[in-house]
Amino acid sequence: MHIYLLLSRAGSSVRALVSCQDIAYNAYMSKIRNVVFDLGGVMINYNPRQFIDDLGYHGELGEKLSYAIFMDPVWAQMDSGVFSNYTEALPVFIQHHPELEKEIRSFFTPDWYEVYTIKRDTERILYDWVYDKGLDIYILSNFSRDGFSYVEKKYPFFKKAKGYVVSAYERLVKPQPEIYRLLMDRYGLKADECVFIDDYPVNIEGARAAGMNGIVFRDPESARQTLIDMGV
Repeated sequence: MHIYLLLSRAGSSVRALVSCQDIAYNAYMSKIRNVVFDLGGVMINYNPRQFIDDLGYHGELGEKLSYAIFMDPVWAQMDSGVFSNYTEALPVFIQHHPELEKEIRSFFTPDWYEVYTIKRDTERILYDWVYDKGLDIYILSNFSRDGFSYVEKKYPFFKKAKGYVVSAYERLVKPQPEIYRLLMDRYGLKADECVFIDDYPVNIEGARAAGMNGIVFRDPESARQTLIDMGV
């Protein structure tokens, strides 16, 4: 059922019917105050197979190496803070895949973090647009300690964020509900005033379970349009 209000302006015959449902909808949508960004796949390029191709490993060997690094539990343990840096994790990778020791070592050189390049289109079309709208920006990401230290120092967009929660420092990972609550508790955020942008649907489901709004990231243009549709 719809209830309507009859509005009139003094000195004018102009009248309009406005749905109370529309008023409630717009009021709800205008509550968005905070946009929370994931890093890998949203702000930072994350394409494991491309990382391996760039080293010159293609075909079957490239597939094996990609699997040995990025699908091994050790990679996830770097994100969860079990290892504080890649030098601690490297011997375990090699122990799990001794036949690929040479190739694994060729990936984990002291400058391996350079694989983490910025997604300039996301920064320009989405991130800076959100910032210019006056909304507060936060970072919530599964990331290793040393990898995050590298990108935070390298890319100026971090300076526009009000704060961040990174898995390796907290020993929590998305989509664990505790990591979303930690972000909100640490910075005094209300769940319904937050929108989380992540390229993994399961992480968006976790955010929504914590009461946050969520956008599954496909490209910066569609994410920006979704924010506009939400009243941002």
